[in-house]
Amino acid sequence: MPPFHFSSTSRALFRVFVAPNLAASCRTAVSPTHSFFPAPHAALALPGLPLTPIRTKVFKKDTQRHALSDAYTLDTAINSPTINLVDLRGQFHRRTALTSALASLDRNLYHILQVSPGKVDAWGTPDPENPPTCKVISKMDLRQQHKTKLDIGRKQKRGGGAGPSMKNLELNWAIDANDLRHRLEKMKGFLREGRKVEVLLGPKRRGRVATAVECRSVLEKVREAVEESKGAVETKDPDGKVGGVMTLVFEGKVEKVEKRKGQGE
Repeated sequence: MPPFHFSSTSRALFRVFVAPNLAASCRTAVSPTHSFFPAPHAALALPGLPLTPIRTKVFKKDTQRHALSDAYTLDTAINSPTINLVDLRGQFHRRTALTSALASLDRNLYHILQVSPGKVDAWGTPDPENPPTCKVISKMDLRQQHKTKLDIGRKQKRGGGAGPSMKNLELNWAIDANDLRHRLEKMKGFLREGRKVEVLLGPKRRGRVATAVECRSVLEKVREAVEESKGAVETKDPDGKVGGVMTLVFEGKVEKVEKRKGQGE
């Protein structure tokens, strides 16, 4: 008998009991719900196969818009129990308790922003006679100010010609004539470089209070210095009041050096 010969009885038993089970197994193996090809994620569950991370595109928010406390000294971060405060009306309040100033504000709408730091001793203890100067500012205005600052920084990094950085100049209404002349010369130099200059005028922290005539004279001399810088303009309306705290913003124009005839040709 050949080695693979089956008797008729064996063939009959095969057809009755074995063949139907084999057919069912084949149908199950090729059915759509039990494909030989695993789903894309199935390979991750198989032991012995390396796990390959799937790259997904993530849209990140600009977290810098939330970093006001990193860019400015605000509210409880001010390192002094007392402050010189400029309120929303531009009025100047000397040596005001920081906790009282914060309690009087709607903290959902406003910040107390440190404009200039006070004096401290060698151990970092604030000098009560020279506290920091602060002002009340709306959160919306401060966020817009911060956004503008970031936009300028990005343009400068990309070489987008954002122009020279802005300069700040602090003056007091009772300033000495020689000191004022020296500072205005510095301001004119900045304006001739095409810079923006923010001038902060305020009362003297200690000493005498300037008269109304002196205050108007200082303001006139500042504007005269701007007029002497060709092309310089005042870009914003003054913020504040004469004798109190006032902010002026000017923008200069780069002065071109004219070549004399016959030179540089």
